[in-house]
Amino acid sequence: MTRVLLVEDHVTDVLLLRELLSLMDVAWTLEDVPTFAEAAGRWPGGAFDLLVVDLNLPDGQGLELLTRALELAAGVPVVVMSGHQHPGLAAQAVQLGARGYVIKDLEAAEHLHDIVAQLT
Repeated sequence: MTRVLLVEDHVTDVLLLRELLSLMDVAWTLEDVPTFAEAAGRWPGGAFDLLVVDLNLPDGQGLELLTRALELAAGVPVVVMSGHQHPGLAAQAVQLGARGYVIKDLEAAEHLHDIVAQLT
């Protein structure tokens, strides 16, 4: 079972990710928190297999937030989930170490499926 921690402050986007994950043919559990501080508090030494983080949170933004997420989840894949397509930012995120950069839409299911399938 793949354990996913989602850091997202918009309820509709949390619901979207839950829906996307429900389309996958892999077993998963999802815990969501609205801030990076809460994610750090719930990251007890490897309890999660995947960290999905929005780069526009109340307590952090952009590549600085991604850097913090990568440090928090050392050794665990981190995926950026964004509401906007930013090819330059996506490339920078992957160069920094993100496993992927997915847009919050139905096509995200395919990208997330590929990432989650690699973990199982």
